[in-house]
Amino acid sequence: ARPGTEVPAVSTEREQPTTTVAPAAGGDLDLDALRSDLLAQRAELLDIAPDLDAEVFRTRSDVSDGSGETEHLVVAEQKDVSARLDALAERSVEEIDEALARMDAGTYGRCVDCDEPIPAERLEAVPAAPTCLRCKADREHGSALV
Repeated sequence: ARPGTEVPAVSTEREQPTTTVAPAAGGDLDLDALRSDLLAQRAELLDIAPDLDAEVFRTRSDVSDGSGETEHLVVAEQKDVSARLDALAERSVEEIDEALARMDAGTYGRCVDCDEPIPAERLEAVPAAPTCLRCKADREHGSALV
């Protein structure tokens, strides 16, 4: 470079963990606050999961005093709903763990599919979001075709 001209610095944002991420949509994100939010959501999900199963059995005794077919159908439906809620809670915990791992790796805030920055508004609304909206839509469209 000639004297008086500056050479642009090479960004190492993906190589170095940072305390803030500057997605393309503007505004720095406070990773410490997002990490705290994710950890609180994770704790809440783990805390309520056992309560979901207990609720099935509490409700079961309220259905009827008999052992009729209706009671069995209601209990089976409640167990199915409980299993689905447990699966959703488990998947949410996995997504949170993945987001925390991306924070530790310094890749949080970048789409796991296209590596483009995820807009700050998306991360503030869904802190565990692994993808930008375009890639999320592509995933949903792709899974709808299967």
